Amino acid sequence: MVAHAIDRDIFEPEQLAGFWRFICERQAIWHRRVVERQPPPWTIDRILRCERFTNVYRELDPGTRYAVERILEADAPMPDRVFNLMLYRLIGRAETHAVLSFQWLDDFESARLEAALKSIRASGRPPFTAAYTVSGYRSMGSRDKCETVARLFARLHASFDTFIDRLEAAPDPRKAHQVLASAYGFGNFLAFQVLVDLTYPLPRAGQRSVLPFSQDAWASAGPGARRGIATLTGCATGIDRLAVMRWLRDHQRDEVSRLGLTFLGRDDESGAPVPLTLANIQNCLCEFHKYVKIRDGTGRGRRRFTPRPLDASDGSAVAGYGSRGVM
Repeated sequence: MVAHAIDRDIFEPEQLAGFWRFICERQAIWHRRVVERQPPPWTIDRILRCERFTNVYRELDPGTRYAVERILEADAPMPDRVFNLMLYRLIGRAETHAVLSFQWLDDFESARLEAALKSIRASGRPPFTAAYTVSGYRSMGSRDKCETVARLFARLHASFDTFIDRLEAAPDPRKAHQVLASAYGFGNFLAFQVLVDLTYPLPRAGQRSVLPFSQDAWASAGPGARRGIATLTGCATGIDRLAVMRWLRDHQRDEVSRLGLTFLGRDDESGAPVPLTLANIQNCLCEFHKYVKIRDGTGRGRRRFTPRPLDASDGSAVAGYGSRGVM
């Protein structure tokens, strides 16, 4: 299916309406909790109240804020920041990266990384996330994940100068994604997560991102997003997924208005509403699929949500959180 053929007719009406309701209510939960500082519960939706879903704005998630503030804005050369970002995203836990501390390319030692990961595990804390599946990397010669990850990054480190040269030479986000996905152990999904991180504006760098690409230029639909698109359209194959994601991005304001919904979005530094980017839409499709599975009884949530009081880490790390009530 070509991009210009995408219109509302390709979507299942009930599922499309459910997608926008999910987005609006998930964002409303964040707004009630962080902006209005209301006590829980923040929703009457039993699934959203009890299960953990990422924010509709990916940049609001604590894990992404950690990547931006502690890694991408670190006072370090660009290659060192990219290396740490890749390590962080493969591990998937900010707590682990914080314990490991920033890894400098000039003195990186895989044996030291392995020992640190094993020490975290021995303390009873999980070094790695279980929130998503990363690409297979079993050819490192060990069944121990700590050893495997350390060997994987030793391999990446050995040719990182060439890797960075290829990444900087990429003329567009699709090519940059191909470079990132070529790193052993990453693959399409994790490479796209790293790519999105590298395109965030960095306030301390005058809003300049590491890679000069827009998050609206291109997106790769991960496994969850592909299932979300299949849920919305009834088509598991034979559909232009990028065109579907672009349609959802381009029509978000009209769809919210058509359904009589309210989207408590955030504003930028000038006070203008911030629409969901193509990268955000990709993420929302994955989360919506999880929601539908739980709702329909065809799956279950993997991480329960436990309401807790706000602390300093929950503050507005991205400028402009005012709500205008519309997309």
